[in-house]
Formats: sequence, structure tokens, C-alpha cells
Amino acid sequence: MEHYIGIDIGGTFTDCAVLDRDGRIVATAKAPSTREDPAEGVLDAIRVAADSLETTLDGLLSGCRHLIHGCTIATNAVVERNGVSTGLITTKGHEDAIPIGKVMQKVVGQSEREMIHQSHLDKADPPIVDRRMIRGVAERLDRAGDVVVAMDVEEAARAVDALVADGARAIAVCFLWSFLNGEHERRVRERIERDHPDVYVSTSSELAPVLGEYERAVTTVVNAYVGPRVVDYLERLAADLNERGYRAPLLLAHSMGGLTTMEDVRARPLLMLDSGPVSGVLGARFFGAAYGEDNILCADMGGTTFDVAMIEGGKSVLDEQPVIDKYTYLMPKVAVSSVGAGGGSVVWLDENGLLRVGPDSAGADPGPACYGRGGTRLTVTDVDLILGFLDASAFLGGRMRLDIGAAERAADEVAGAMGNDRMSVASGAFRIVNAHMADLMRRCSIDRGRDPREFVLFAYGGAAAMHIAYLARELRIGTVYVPSFAAVFSALGMMTGGLLHGEEASFPAVFPLADEEWERLGALFEENERGLAALFDSEGVPEGERRFERSLYMKYRLQPSALSVPVSAGSSQEAAVDAFEARYSALYGANAAYRAAGIEIVKCRVEGMAETVAPALAAVDPDPDADAEAARTGTRPIVFPETGAARDAPVYDGALLSPGMTFRGPLVIERAGDTIVLPSFAGARVDGFGNVVISVDPPGDGEGTKP
Repeated sequence: MEHYIGIDIGGTFTDCAVLDRDGRIVATAKAPSTREDPAEGVLDAIRVAADSLETTLDGLLSGCRHLIHGCTIATNAVVERNGVSTGLITTKGHEDAIPIGKVMQKVVGQSEREMIHQSHLDKADPPIVDRRMIRGVAERLDRAGDVVVAMDVEEAARAVDALVADGARAIAVCFLWSFLNGEHERRVRERIERDHPDVYVSTSSELAPVLGEYERAVTTVVNAYVGPRVVDYLERLAADLNERGYRAPLLLAHSMGGLTTMEDVRARPLLMLDSGPVSGVLGARFFGAAYGEDNILCADMGGTTFDVAMIEGGKSVLDEQPVIDKYTYLMPKVAVSSVGAGGGSVVWLDENGLLRVGPDSAGADPGPACYGRGGTRLTVTDVDLILGFLDASAFLGGRMRLDIGAAERAADEVAGAMGNDRMSVASGAFRIVNAHMADLMRRCSIDRGRDPREFVLFAYGGAAAMHIAYLARELRIGTVYVPSFAAVFSALGMMTGGLLHGEEASFPAVFPLADEEWERLGALFEENERGLAALFDSEGVPEGERRFERSLYMKYRLQPSALSVPVSAGSSQEAAVDAFEARYSALYGANAAYRAAGIEIVKCRVEGMAETVAPALAAVDPDPDADAEAARTGTRPIVFPETGAARDAPVYDGALLSPGMTFRGPLVIERAGDTIVLPSFAGARVDGFGNVVISVDPPGDGEGTKP
């Protein structure tokens, strides 16, 4: 039978989801991530799924129509600084752009607490490219892209030879104003490819043809830095899959919120940054459309981090200048904010003896103390086990037994240092980690001028369902959706996306534009669309299945950032200005717009989209007579923070849930990949997708709202 497979590599587990041709989820699986060789974890997860379908790994892969993959290879390469030795060729006199890092590099991407101590902060360390690996070449273009100083190709070749001799396995090329004229960069690329064919090359004019010398250089260098690692891994994985029977092209989830092919990623491996967390947002967007929910807060709690993203008006919110490890780069991605609050986050005491949670994580190895792999530090997973939310014998559907004794010993060590008892430490840590997560959700909504009460929550990841009702109550969010396979939701979500490609170009201009300038902008849009059409041609996408969307990035003069404004082919300047001011007023208030300041264009962008690759997820009609008691397996003592002491609470088997069942807390629902905690202030129902929809009561008058 024809299948579709989604694979997501997380910090602790590699997740797998399998759909059949009718859109039914027929298998899910988790296997420990293998940091040394991530492909092993991928194959292990597929093997577990194959076992559940009573077939072999080779048998499942040979019947796979599409395999879609999201991974952390690029992100880990930057954060852990294990990319390849990279050199930079740039305009002579501008070799220090990256080492200087602009005045804000110490604090970019940092929390307010960290910014307070700015004098104690450092720039990114170690730097993404060492100063000795940067070479300047005499060449110069002016602000119109015209050649002022011609480049000596032989001088550039000597600089490249010197970098290769010093160990460079990748070279980034970024000249001033090259986004207006990429000829000099093209000639350097051709020389590198001729003289050093094994060296990976990245040029700014192809990767980020927009204004911003520092950010453009960073984008090009980071792309080169992660390129060989990402490409080598994906090519090895593709070879392993092909050897075991998979015959279709490998499709890859990327950070813009769609899918792409190996050919695209070879040129732009930077697309793979955060592709896993973004895939969960794709799934939430799919379900949001099915439910008629346009405004969604996405909450993903895995083993290492808690990730939050926003969907507004049915569209993912993008970060136009994302940050990774204090480096700002120029490749739009779905805005995902993270905090070190996952199941593996460590509970510890600071120098004042105060209880803290995260951001350090026990990771997959050794993992939480209760995993029995040598870990001794108390983690959030240990806390959830001690409180009774987790059943030591039912973790991962019973495939992994937890060591409650090891968790209690880890808690006792912290409790002894505090002069407190085990249960107080566990309850306190539960509240603290919830507070961290609620604070991040406020920053992602209220700090952006959005009221979280106007949103619904989608909660996924292996640990989210135990905490999410408490977060919803803290934020006054009334409805929470927990997908039926929340523990592998990113793997599932990437199968709800379609091919997505983007092209952008710098176009500095001030309104009103001359007629010929407006026509030149239209021609630039058409040129970008032709480039995307050629990419779709190479991927075999029929013309009738493609659509293109244009946007202008506009701002009032002297403002530092621009807004993306959709425009259509043939639209007038007046329509573009009106659309900009309407969006500006919606974001910042009715009286915020000020046309007298002047309005300018920064750049233009085209996105090309194709239909989803896998079939739409299937749903059934809920049975109004479904009896939840049919799924009840018994009771066990559980400590619900809002009630204090342990109490016998009902326990339900998630495998026995059926659409139409309803529940009222306090209780827990145990599923193969996660556990849903339903506090006393929440009820739930099972919908046609098998998702659990939680209704959270608002806090009463005078009632505390601590998570």
C-alpha cells in the first residue's frame, strides 16, 4: 500500500508519522536521536513504525510515495560551532564587518534580563568566521551597481588559494553593493569551482540580494559554514533510504513554512534552520483551517526547549531578520521563539539557594534521572513522574520503563540542599517551568500588541499536554487543541505543507515612483516569478498547480524596519500605499499612520507555492453517545498543583478514545507519546480527528492565576 512518511529530528527523540493514501494516520513512532550520526535515529524511527505495521523497514520504504524530513543539523552546527572551517572573500577595507558585528551584537536575541547586564556580555564566541580567514579583494561598485574599481580575478584567486591552504572547506563571497550587480561575485565563484571543486561556495548576490552589508555577510557566511554538514548528511541519508527501497526524491521541510527539494537545499542549506519547530506550525495551520480558527498560538514542548509561534489571520507570522546565536541573518523564517523549558530541563539551585529550572538540559544522553541511563540531575520529566502525571510503566506506550526511585533520589538531593521535602520541590519546579513558558507566550503575543484571549492554543510535543491547561488558564485562553499524535506532531505537520519557494530583490525607491520606475518594479517581479517557475519545472510541478504571491516591503522614511504588504500584478501605486497604511494602522493603531513622513520601498518578494504533497488528514463524525468510561483504566494518586495534596484521580487509555467522548478534570489521559493532564478547572472532548479539545474555565474573582 502507498504511504507517506514524515520524519523530524528533535534534541531527544526522532519522530516518525505515517499516512496512508486516504490521509489516515496508520503509524507513529519515536526513537532516541543519535547525535553522532542522525541518520541512524531516522532509520530507527522508521523501523519502529514498520514494526507496528507488521512490515520491514525496507518494505515500508519501498511503498513510500514521499518521505518528508526536517532536521536540526544546520541549527546544531551553528549553536555548537561544529560547522566546517569557512573563509570569507569581501571588498578590501571591509574585512572587519563581521568581527565588529554592529553595536548590538552583544544583546541581539537576548532576553531583557540578560540585556540588563550588557557590560558583562560578549559577542558571539567563538565567531562564526575567524578574522584570519577573511580576505579583502580590491573591487568596488557604487550605489547604482556600476563598476567603480574593476576586480582583478587573479588577486581574488590568490586570496582563495590562501584560504584553502589555511584549511577552508567552504568560502563565502560578499562584496559591497553586489545585490545590485553580482558579476564580481559570480566570477569569484567560477574561479573557486574551477580551481577547488571540493570547496563549498556561497555568494551573497544569489543568497540574499538585499541591502544590509553586515547582515548579508552573516547570511552568506553561515550558509557556507553549515553547507557541507547539511549536504553531506542529506546525501548520505538519501543513499541509505534508496538502498533500502525508497525511490522518490527526498523532500525537506524548511524554515519558511513549506517543503523543498535537495537541489534547493544544496544551494541554500540555511533554509534548514529550525525546520523541525516550523513543521509543527504547518500542522497547526492545517487544523486551524479545518476548525475555522484563524488566530493560533502554537506551543511545542519537547525534551530540550519550549517553542512558541503565532498564526494570525490564517497565516504564519514571519521573522524577516531572524537571529541565531547572536547573529542576524537575512532569510525569512516562521517566527519561532524558544526558552530552555523542556522535559529534560534541569532543576537546580542558584547561589542564593533559590529553585531554578533550565535552560540547561539533560538531553538524550544521559537524559532525565528516571531514564536510567546514568543521569542524576532532577529534570522536568522527573518532576512530572513524581507528581504522578506520568506512569513509570506506561511511558512511550510501555516501550520504556521509567525509574521512579532515581527520580526521587534526584529530587531528594535538591530538597536536602533547600531544607525542604521532595513533593514541595516537585510542585515548585512544576510552577516555575510553567511560569517560564507562560512568560514566553506573553512576549510572543502581548509584546507584539496581540491579546492572547483572542487566540486558541495548539499544544504538541511529548511534554506539552501535561502543562498546557495551566498555561491556558494563566493567559485566559479558553480553548486548547491537543492533536491526536501530539508527540510526533512536527513529523505529521510537515506532511500538511506543500512546496514553497521564495525570491526577493532589493528595490530602494520613494513614493511616488516615476512611471518607468514602477514598470521596472513590475519587470523585477516577473523576473523572480520566472526563476521560481524554472525551479518548479525542475521539480516536475505542473503549471496549473502553482501560484505566486507578490509583496512589497514598505516603511515610512527614517524608520528602521519595513512591513510586508501584499500586492497584485497590475496594481497601482496608490493601491500599494493604501494597503501599507491599512496594515500599519492595524498593527500600531488608527492614528499611527503618518503619510507626510514619506513612504519608501525597501525590497520586493515573490513566493511560489504548490499543492500539498500528502493527502489531507481524514476525520470521522463524532458519536454523541460515545462513553468515556470505556477508555478508563483505573485511578492513581496524583498531585494537582491547584489542589495541593495527592488524590486518587481517574486514568484513561488514549488508545481507547473515540470521537464524541467528553471528560471533566481532574484526570489524566495516557497516550503512546504523551500524557494529557486535565486539571479540576478544565473539561475536554474528542473530535473527529481524534484530537482532544480542552475547555479551560477562567479564574474566578480573587482567585490566583499562578501557573
